[in-house]
Amino acid sequence: MYTLKELRERKSVRGYTDESLSESIRNTLNAEATFINSHEAGLNFQVRYDDTDPFRGLTRSYGMFRGVRNYLAVVIDSTFEFALERAGYFAEGYVMKAVSLGLGTCFVGGTFSRSSTDVRMEVYEKLPFLVAFGHAAAGAPLIARIGAAVAHRKNMDESRFFGGSVREYAEALRKYPWLQKGIRAVACAPSALNARPVRIYVESDDDGLHVTARVDDYEKNAVDLGIAKFNFAAAVGGEWEWGNGGKFLPW
Repeated sequence: MYTLKELRERKSVRGYTDESLSESIRNTLNAEATFINSHEAGLNFQVRYDDTDPFRGLTRSYGMFRGVRNYLAVVIDSTFEFALERAGYFAEGYVMKAVSLGLGTCFVGGTFSRSSTDVRMEVYEKLPFLVAFGHAAAGAPLIARIGAAVAHRKNMDESRFFGGSVREYAEALRKYPWLQKGIRAVACAPSALNARPVRIYVESDDDGLHVTARVDDYEKNAVDLGIAKFNFAAAVGGEWEWGNGGKFLPW
């Protein structure tokens, strides 16, 4: 669905201009959310434009975000299995659609006011995160620049995203040449607090060897797992089983 180059073009943007989005861009983003909601049970993505309230007056977000006026509210019915993981997967798909339209984006987990969002929710639904989007500003807020510098210092060799030794990684690449592209796509995926908890494994069961994806704490990191799975599948071509340790099924 996307090349590795396109996936790498996505950067977390925390500063936005006050330029309104064109009708064409809005129609495309609205259609993307509608498609997701109509095909994925338990997801209720809602797009909001020109709404600054979720970020207004919050001292905890001061310096972290600037000029956010458009967002995707990722509303889920948590009674559905793998709801958080699936939310991460399809939200990353939405992000890549926005990036393809020339917009900046950022996953926002804690630095917004849930009570100030213009979102319709049933009592059984939750709002785990937003996706901010819009025209990227030239500069970046101070704290965002500091965060980017920290993330840059923490850049990891791609083999670190493989759940095994460097030697085992080399052996896995000989068996699955496409694995490197997938792991590089995982390495450039957005992640909460730059934790980057997802690891790719080659594991065996009664049906033979399989490429799988895991995190240490699924409840905490399910969104990151979904995001990483999207990038992997988009770069390589294939589908994932949901859940921690879900298998990858290449096309």
